[in-house]
Amino acid sequence: MNATQLGQSDLGLPPNSYIYRIISTAPRQDPLTYDRTDLLAAIASDDSLRFFDPTTLSTLANGVVRNVNEKVTCLERGNDQQSNLVVTAGRDGLIKFWDKRIPGSAVAHIQSPQKLISSLVCNSEKHFLAAGIENPEDGPRGSPVYIWDQRNPQAPVREYVESHTDTVTDLQIHPNLPNLLLSASTDGLVNVFDITQADEDDALYQVINHRSAIARAGFMFPTTDIYAMGTDETLSFYALQSQEDEKEEPKPKAYGDTREQLGCEYLAKMHWVGDKAYLATGKHSSGDLTLYPVHKNLQGGPLDYICNPQQPLRHQGAHGEEIVRDLFTDTNTGTTYTCGEDGSVRAWRMASEQNAEAFGDAAEPKTKSKDRKEKRKDKKKDKRKGDESRFAPY
Repeated sequence: MNATQLGQSDLGLPPNSYIYRIISTAPRQDPLTYDRTDLLAAIASDDSLRFFDPTTLSTLANGVVRNVNEKVTCLERGNDQQSNLVVTAGRDGLIKFWDKRIPGSAVAHIQSPQKLISSLVCNSEKHFLAAGIENPEDGPRGSPVYIWDQRNPQAPVREYVESHTDTVTDLQIHPNLPNLLLSASTDGLVNVFDITQADEDDALYQVINHRSAIARAGFMFPTTDIYAMGTDETLSFYALQSQEDEKEEPKPKAYGDTREQLGCEYLAKMHWVGDKAYLATGKHSSGDLTLYPVHKNLQGGPLDYICNPQQPLRHQGAHGEEIVRDLFTDTNTGTTYTCGEDGSVRAWRMASEQNAEAFGDAAEPKTKSKDRKEKRKDKKKDKRKGDESRFAPY
């Protein structure tokens, strides 16, 4: 199925700009369930934060915030229900909070003990904030993960400084397991920390070795399964460690090099349309962005995820020869927004009957899933050194 491009905009950016990240500022009930998008926000290589209209793709009259950070790297939502805050971070080591209603100046900021912030996760309702640090050197060295309580931001409440030896590329908290923080790095490791533990050895709950530098990793919402995407375009799925000693962990599902299997040239991200997961892939030579449905084989094992090459959603031309950096789908309108290294934002939509077929009931609002308060006691410390090839996350 092919998507139709509805419009595109350079958001008033200077020539040769990259757009790194695009998010919706609409209220959401959980990581998969958003209200209709009111505004979109993006960060770009000119160190600007821009708020723009999702219908016209035009920046707001007061929606351009310049020099948000020195070498901005991260943009995340600050909160969910009120949805007013967005958070940026950069190589200057500053984490800044911006109110979309009055975006002219930061409403708060936090100074990291180390500069070169490369990843960020935030939940202001729970007063939680975590940042990962880039390793600018060629050799291995500590790349810390810092955690703050936003009510007392003068110093981190947790510092995990030894568990990663290269740039921390991704951070994520599962909404049903708020004590577990997932981190990924170009050292090839996905770590899961129990953030109730101050001692780093005690906090290191699980270590996964992907065996190649990791570009992106996270949970396969709403499950606790974990995916990891390598800078060599490999993809694997892993189980969250069980608290039961006698329970055998399922064997990971390793796809290997997705370029050979899916005919793509790079992996963009694991993308959600409502509660449906898609592997977003790109192809420089044709300029296409293709989304492959990802689902479990119910007759297979617990990690038998299938990337279905027979039902792709194609965005022909996409961002030309340039890399697609990020995308977001508003299921309320069936519109997908993409951004990339060509310095533009583009809006796409399937035909109405194709929307229904592709996205199913994903556009229908869902009630908040019931919390599962799972406590973990075992700590897996068998950390093995991974591929130390480098990855620039921005």
